[in-house]
Amino acid sequence: MERPSIDYAALASDLPPAQLGRAILDALGDRYSGGHAACSLVEFAQSGATYLFDLASAVGGAQEDRTVAAWTVAPAVVGRRDVVYQRNFPLPPDPDGTPVDRGHLIPHLSGGEFGPNIFRQHRALNRGWSEQGKRFRALEREAAVPGTFYFGHLVYADDSAYPVMIETGLLRNGSLHVEIFRNRGH
Repeated sequence: MERPSIDYAALASDLPPAQLGRAILDALGDRYSGGHAACSLVEFAQSGATYLFDLASAVGGAQEDRTVAAWTVAPAVVGRRDVVYQRNFPLPPDPDGTPVDRGHLIPHLSGGEFGPNIFRQHRALNRGWSEQGKRFRALEREAAVPGTFYFGHLVYADDSAYPVMIETGLLRNGSLHVEIFRNRGH
């Protein structure tokens, strides 16, 4: 099992969801900017989720523009999935030629939509075809319960927008539960 990129447990000291989301994005933003001198972190809200995005192209950063993290509280009602948009969202395959899926950092059933929410995700992980994938899907289903706090963090090892790891977590019985999933190198 990989180690978390930050000490999530230290952040989760009985904070309400909005403050917990803020603390997680602040800590992840500090970690990310410490490793990328030329980054332009932008925070914005989309469909109830709050995103941290690196608009590196605005400052001449070597890395691709990419989403770093997001958090939300699952809504009671979720809009219909725009399958045409998703189908036409461009994604290059894995470097070994294996097709990848259009993963959602915030699961669709937790209110996640498109654009910055979409990332290159290993197909076996996204579809639950591997042991890690089964755990990943179970966590997504748990996060779909209305009122559930959920976050995702994409970890990069190079300048591409293809994360090597995904850290996700949710509040479960008042405690922050975090899991780490390998997204490349299956």
